[in-house]
Amino acid sequence: MATTVADLPVEQQRAFESMIESVNRLFIDYRQEYLDRWPQTCDHSVLEAAPPGVKQVAQGARDLGLLHVSRFVEVEPDYYTWEVQRRSMRVMAPSRAHMCKSLIMENTRCTHMNYDDRLYSRYYCIYDTPVNTQVLLNYARSLNDRAVSKKYYNFRMADESVSYELTGYRTGGVCAVGMKSNVPIILAECIMRLDPPVMYLGSGHVDWKIGLPVQDFINKTSCLVANLD
Repeated sequence: MATTVADLPVEQQRAFESMIESVNRLFIDYRQEYLDRWPQTCDHSVLEAAPPGVKQVAQGARDLGLLHVSRFVEVEPDYYTWEVQRRSMRVMAPSRAHMCKSLIMENTRCTHMNYDDRLYSRYYCIYDTPVNTQVLLNYARSLNDRAVSKKYYNFRMADESVSYELTGYRTGGVCAVGMKSNVPIILAECIMRLDPPVMYLGSGHVDWKIGLPVQDFINKTSCLVANLD
């Protein structure tokens, strides 16, 4: 069994955390250089042998005008057994906070089955971890000035089969880019405060990730941005 940071002596744990803080600070101090070089690090030759789900994300990025700033990374099969810090370092994310998870949330009390009205949709693709369903409920109600009664809201994670039907992506690879359905996207406001402002997401397959500049993602997807704290 692999040794984790928690298994180390306290002194080594502190040294490790200090090193991580120093690395995070370097990303912030050289923020502009990091962002300027970002497009140059987007090597799309890796997509040639990529699984279909990843190519679906790539096509979605191309359609949105995001491909030139999309950084695709294939990770190891045991990636999700690693600590979050190690996973973030593997994809060259500036910090653990830059690792974002997408979830398809369902309003089980919605009065319809549609998702074409983002002000009152049955489904939303959420970028926020963990999701506070009460805060999400309050935000969703505010989209239509609370015109819909609270009794018609109850959010929970959509069943895996439903998520796959809507997105075309299996668990671990769900991505808002290239979804089969036009499910409304909600991005947690805290993601906009990431420094440098980039985010790493699932990319159509459990063994693939995609890095994107946050503002480009917002501009091209026209997603909702919500304070979900």
